[in-house]
Amino acid sequence: MTSSSRPAPSSPAGPAGRRWTGAAGAWLGLGAAPATLTMGAAMADRHGGAVPIVAVLLGAALMAALLYGQGMLGLGSSRAEGGTLTDVAPTYLSPAARTAVGVLLTLAMIGWNGFNVGLGGASLGTVTSLPEPVGAVLLAAAVLAASYASGRLGNRIAVVTTLAALALVAVCVIRLSPPVLPVTADVRGILPDVAVLVGYVAVFALRAPDFSHGLAGRRDLLVCVALLVVPASLATLAGAGVWLRTGSPDVVATLAGTGDIAAFGNLFVTAAVFAPSLTTTYSGALAIRSVRPGLSRTAAMLTVAVPGTLLAVLRFDLYLLPWLSALAAALPPLVVPMAAEAWHRRRGGAPRMIPVWTWGPAGVTATALALLGVPAASLAGLALALAATALNAFGRRPAAFS
Repeated sequence: MTSSSRPAPSSPAGPAGRRWTGAAGAWLGLGAAPATLTMGAAMADRHGGAVPIVAVLLGAALMAALLYGQGMLGLGSSRAEGGTLTDVAPTYLSPAARTAVGVLLTLAMIGWNGFNVGLGGASLGTVTSLPEPVGAVLLAAAVLAASYASGRLGNRIAVVTTLAALALVAVCVIRLSPPVLPVTADVRGILPDVAVLVGYVAVFALRAPDFSHGLAGRRDLLVCVALLVVPASLATLAGAGVWLRTGSPDVVATLAGTGDIAAFGNLFVTAAVFAPSLTTTYSGALAIRSVRPGLSRTAAMLTVAVPGTLLAVLRFDLYLLPWLSALAAALPPLVVPMAAEAWHRRRGGAPRMIPVWTWGPAGVTATALALLGVPAASLAGLALALAATALNAFGRRPAAFS
């Protein structure tokens, strides 16, 4: 989703395709992003203590399933054409459905851009003694400039800044180690945690073909999925540990007050948000151009960066859990029928368009439940999408939606 991980020009699947090392930046960048620390701290804050390990494991399993299933759309084969989401969507979705998805993805990318730039801008402001809004604007400008880097250079930028994210996690684990384990075997209240974890990858999962396109095969895709899910799960637990030690869900404020490592910690945060911020700019531009094909690349990126910067100035990053809950409800239902259709085509089946009723009502229902505060909203949306997809596979379409 970033120019840092911009897919190489179309290449066939097989030995000639990219190895996972050529696409690692975007996947690892999201998996080790500072947002995972914030997420873990916020989850611990909601529980008032340790995070249920069952929730983390179940969330990780659902994350992996969504990422792998949708990522398969990017892999070409003798029976199925791979490509970015923009490339393959016309053979899966109607024009009206593509427009709706493009708008949703654009809005989601603007939100994620605001989150990452807001988090990094606050850290940059702390390090430089500048006001937080100024730090956010400076960081947003740097991200936009880096969005023009070549694919290879961009991937290297993502890898380097991701190493900063891993260093941040190490700092938190070593210097802010909790007095007790950050996990519990208690299974009460795990559904909101699972929803948060699913929401964290919801947008990336839907756009996974952008980053799996051109990979040599399924093994490389599996490695990329692991590079996201494993670090994200571990960093979430590290964030829970930060809360247990400090009682604060605000990672930036915590690092700013951590004695001799405050400056280093905030520098790590500033650098670590680069990869996920680049991801939002690149993928958001793809999404808006799928709706407005005539829009230039620069105009498309500004469409994401400008409102994203405004959200960053307003510290949108302080509202992570409600944001993730909304994403977990609205977007994952579409992944289910798309992944099922990709599997159908790879087995030699004739291409079929995906009916809106297999995912639209599920997304609307899940979003409504999330707004009502129902903990199982995102899981209900996935279950409805699974049922509708199975019904469609057997050819029994409800008359009202055919």
